[in-house]
Amino acid sequence: MNIKIPFLNLQITRAPAGAIRGRRNTGFFNLFSDYFGIPILAHDQDYASLLRAYRGWVYTCASLNSTSFASVPLKLYTTKQSQKKLNFPTKAISSSQRLHILGRKNIAALPQVLKANEIVEVTDHPYLELMKNINPFMNNFFLFELTELYQELCGNAYWYILKDRLGTPAEIWPLPPANIKIIPDPNTFIRAYQYQFRTIEKNFEVNDVIHFKFPNPNSLYYGYSPLAAVAQSYNIQERMGAYENFLFKNMGRPEGAFETDNELDDIEFARLKEEIQQLLGGVENVGKATLFEKGVTFKNYGLSPRDMSYTKGRKVIQEEISLAYGQPLGLFDKSATKANAYAAEYRYQKTTLKPRLLRAEQKLNEQLMPLYDPSLFCVFDENVPQDKDARLKEIEIHLKTQYSSVNQEREVDNLDPVPWGDVPQPQTSNIAPDQSEGKFVTPETIAEFSEAVAEMVLDRLV
Repeated sequence: MNIKIPFLNLQITRAPAGAIRGRRNTGFFNLFSDYFGIPILAHDQDYASLLRAYRGWVYTCASLNSTSFASVPLKLYTTKQSQKKLNFPTKAISSSQRLHILGRKNIAALPQVLKANEIVEVTDHPYLELMKNINPFMNNFFLFELTELYQELCGNAYWYILKDRLGTPAEIWPLPPANIKIIPDPNTFIRAYQYQFRTIEKNFEVNDVIHFKFPNPNSLYYGYSPLAAVAQSYNIQERMGAYENFLFKNMGRPEGAFETDNELDDIEFARLKEEIQQLLGGVENVGKATLFEKGVTFKNYGLSPRDMSYTKGRKVIQEEISLAYGQPLGLFDKSATKANAYAAEYRYQKTTLKPRLLRAEQKLNEQLMPLYDPSLFCVFDENVPQDKDARLKEIEIHLKTQYSSVNQEREVDNLDPVPWGDVPQPQTSNIAPDQSEGKFVTPETIAEFSEAVAEMVLDRLV
């Protein structure tokens, strides 16, 4: 099967079975070295090695962040000026959406937002079509999942924006960070992004590439990933895994040695060794009882304290890796209570996922949105779950003090209005709203009113 990628002048052909793909870089910057056959991460900026480390606990943590990132909807908005007609369909936003948008400091500071009379959501636009059809081989979820995964492993992710003749984005191609080299420039900071693959070398203009990256205190050009930060722990975990694999590969082998006081010539030694291997070697011989010739005894050494501590050591390393990826241990605690699980999820969404969303959101508004219209901007939906207890207390106070009406509170929670909920009602008096005419009536309707408020609270909790 051949796949052609025109902008790279590249044709990928499926290699025949057994073919050797690629080659090992044996130079100084080879970040994976062989340690008794074990791949070890020896340098934190060898991106090919970092990508190969996507397994085990690293896989668990990196994939959780990337799939969570891709699951948050990204919506397109624009601003309306007085007497100005928009050229694309829009719809009004709720007050809660407006509060969410203006609560983003980077969004509230945009020039178009500062001058806006109204903010509306765009429902039909070439950008939205591009997000549905990223390129002939990828969809929206895959693009954002892969983008975040590249950052989790390498600290960098690159989008090549393929434009049409009018300069409008037509396709988006994520570029593997292991194949990208940034060419610095003393005047413009970056001269080009160089793509290298086998014998192919191609320079991309700066304006055609969007570079997502995690902060790196040691470089202004390249990002730094959580995996690079825990490379030493990853290496220890790999060595532990390899050791345990060798340890348990022959489960039929006793943890000790056979001894004899007799002198054995080469023939006798080879015969006895072969006999022991046939009788006890292999997992199929686990637990078998065996009788040997006179003079041969077995001495049990057992597992050393060092071997027995591997389980505890692996747990410590797993905790270190998960914390480096910003994932509270409560996310993986099977015995956690509902309250503790909610607290862990709340912390994860707020302190780990939200900064990643804000970082990507800013980058898109800086480099992608201006290619369409200066009034456009994109915002991720709120990902942090609301504190239900605090929200219920807030509703109670607002209704009791007549700070707001039932419908105003329902709008904040994205619920449909009720016919009788437009006017704030005094909760301390023996009156309730007439659902048919919107007037105050006798205490007989208080129960209905209370039931409706309770229903609103239950809707919020579901």
